[in-house]
Amino acid sequence: MMRTKMKRAARAFLCGGLAMAMPIHAAPAARSAQDIARPRLIVLTDIGNEPDDSESMVRLLTYANEMQIEGLVASTSRHLPTGPNKGMIEERLAAYGQSLTNLKIHDDRYPSVERLRAVTLSGSAVYGMLGVGPGKDSAASRLIIEAVDRPDPRPVWIAIWGGAADLAQALWTVRATRTPAELDRFVAKLRVYSISDQDDAGPWARAYFPKLFWVANIHGFTRYRLATWTGISAPAPGADPEPVSKAWLSANIVAKGPLGASYPLPAYIMEGDTPSFLNLISNGLSVQERPDWGGWGGRYERLSTDLGLWTTTADTVVGTDGASHSTPQATVWRWRAAFQNDFAARMAWSVSPRYADANHAPTVMVNGQEGLAPVEMTGCAGVPVSLSAIGSRDPDGDALTYRWFWYREATGLFAPDVTLSTQTGTETKVEVGKTVQLDQFTPPSTYKIHVILEVQDSGTPKLTRYRRAIITVPGANHGDKGNPCAVTPNPPGH
Repeated sequence: MMRTKMKRAARAFLCGGLAMAMPIHAAPAARSAQDIARPRLIVLTDIGNEPDDSESMVRLLTYANEMQIEGLVASTSRHLPTGPNKGMIEERLAAYGQSLTNLKIHDDRYPSVERLRAVTLSGSAVYGMLGVGPGKDSAASRLIIEAVDRPDPRPVWIAIWGGAADLAQALWTVRATRTPAELDRFVAKLRVYSISDQDDAGPWARAYFPKLFWVANIHGFTRYRLATWTGISAPAPGADPEPVSKAWLSANIVAKGPLGASYPLPAYIMEGDTPSFLNLISNGLSVQERPDWGGWGGRYERLSTDLGLWTTTADTVVGTDGASHSTPQATVWRWRAAFQNDFAARMAWSVSPRYADANHAPTVMVNGQEGLAPVEMTGCAGVPVSLSAIGSRDPDGDALTYRWFWYREATGLFAPDVTLSTQTGTETKVEVGKTVQLDQFTPPSTYKIHVILEVQDSGTPKLTRYRRAIITVPGANHGDKGNPCAVTPNPPGH
């Protein structure tokens, strides 16, 4: 999609206590997300209008082990109104097929290229709502309906990199052919993340299906500078341009085998469509159903409890210039070093026929619990809660660095102050301040305090995994209701 030319942005950085991880002789099949159901994903892409869709497609294929790809659809958009370019998806699939033997050395969940080709197709050949209505079903709209109708309890994510006409047609058809209750069940199973609106079909779908779970920035048509997703690589005060520069991409992505050769350098910004699936990667930070909790793909808040729209919000982040920046784009660029290194590692997998020749992400433990799902705890104002990362390890035997921080924005409005005894090392204590009754504001009955543990290894490139601890603390006047305040016991060994 056409975007305004911009500089590039920031590196999230880790500091803190260094610890040696015990070498783990891992099986070649990495299991990074045992406790998280792999998301089902259909992509609608206006690939070919400029390089960034092709770039995002390469990155997506390196994460094909982390999600169940059920559709790769070439679509139209404001910037590609005359017809889709399915052949450009197929070119990247050919490169994936050439790289697959190496990729499976590092994780055997990578699907066959034949499986991906079987769900690659062209969508509507006309622009936007011109392709929606009676007699306008497309192979793509039918694919969406079939995916949602399968007896699989997992929702179906639709990542829209261009126009939304094929999704709109699927919704139109279901509304025209099913009962209201059946339509409601269909809509309830959909999750959408659109890279702004690039035709008139997205606004139509949200207007007629207002409860549809939809992540999007709402701004003037083509005013992409305002959008959250531009934080992936666009210029921004405080953001670090180095890990998205053409020099970095040439060395770490383009130079890496067939997949790298199919990755064009940016004409405008790098990979503007990639945020649509970054929060589906199970890395211990993002939670698929909670855009407001933040992750590599940015943070979005719900517009209204009566609507399905999740839209623009901001994080306050200290940038590389040492100043604080409160912007929507910062919800993405704060993680840039981590997600760029993660991509670089996977591109290295694609040319590494031996497991030992590449780097792999650490496994993070919090209070003895392994996995990637949030660790739920309880606490009381003024009473420290202990957190421990002891037991975290690296499959390559790399040293690990730990950083703890309070994710203030994910905690919510008017949260009490939170203090960490240390931000580095394997252990910390979290103390929540006394909640205060504010004039004309009724605080919630409980606060959910989000504390993030970042664990980075010392390999090349350095890889980061996370764990989110959510500490539920009573709000003001909790004691007046006779409810006792309970603190989660200390972790093992304390």
